[in-house]
Amino acid sequence: MHTKILPSAVLAAALTTLAGCSTSAPDTTVPRIGGGEPFTAELNCGRLPISAKGDDDLLLTVGDEQFALNRAISASGARYVAAGEPETSLWFKGQQAWLVLRGDDYPLCAPSDSIIEPYRAAGNEPFWSVTLEGGQLTLNRLNEGESPAQPYMAGETAGEVVTSGNPPIRLQASDQLCRDTMSGMPYPQQVSVQVDGVTLNGCGGDPGRLLQGGEWVVEDINGGGIIDRSRVTLNFWRNGQVNGRASCNSFMGEYQLTGESLTINQPATTRMACAPSLMEQEQRVLRNLQSLQGFDFDDTGALLLRSAEGSLKARLEH
Repeated sequence: MHTKILPSAVLAAALTTLAGCSTSAPDTTVPRIGGGEPFTAELNCGRLPISAKGDDDLLLTVGDEQFALNRAISASGARYVAAGEPETSLWFKGQQAWLVLRGDDYPLCAPSDSIIEPYRAAGNEPFWSVTLEGGQLTLNRLNEGESPAQPYMAGETAGEVVTSGNPPIRLQASDQLCRDTMSGMPYPQQVSVQVDGVTLNGCGGDPGRLLQGGEWVVEDINGGGIIDRSRVTLNFWRNGQVNGRASCNSFMGEYQLTGESLTINQPATTRMACAPSLMEQEQRVLRNLQSLQGFDFDDTGALLLRSAEGSLKARLEH
């Protein structure tokens, strides 16, 4: 997999809210959550940044909203539920957490520069790939074959994991938008692997986290702008569902991400009638969604959805 690391301006715009998971080095600012000690956790749920402060009671900040959460009974971890709003909760397991906001499930929330299992990274020249799952790291290299799986542990810095087997391996992941130059697929992290005195560079993480955790508001259709005061939106959910507004009607469907493409299966819509101009715009939106091929980001961080019919350009709102 050829990889290309984007300029810092793109990274700042596109990756303000990226995240990962529990295998990063411990955050010394976060005591044992739920242990009765005050703590502060700054986490990212896909593209959604959140802050949690408290001990047995929690103040959750999501954008410009704040929620008072109380400790609830849980079989494991530390679960907090909003007072008077049981469909809003935050459930910590270690330094990562699951967020449910008004009944909507968000991607796993975790500190920056972290790794979420099952995790995969890969690169080219020479070709290599690595997987981390169940506390085991497996490295595959062209002409070397697959190395036996090794237990890994957190290193000294965020996003670093190390093994002590034969050969010892060090992996470092950082939240920088990384593009596969063969397929064009964006990935949320830049990854380097050190093994046998060689450094292998590539991309890693789940591309879906670049899309999940906020609402994308379309500002351009096929390069022709959008009707004033009309609204076209997309929400990508962690369960593979996508929904939004097509102009007049709401739509819903399922999306699929592969190593090379992003597609949406035949989105279904409501059946309202609007002004002819809005209905025509809606058809252009739906044709783009039905023939969707992939996605990318421009140098301002805007989402670019490419299709056989043209393109949609959208910006993130929380």
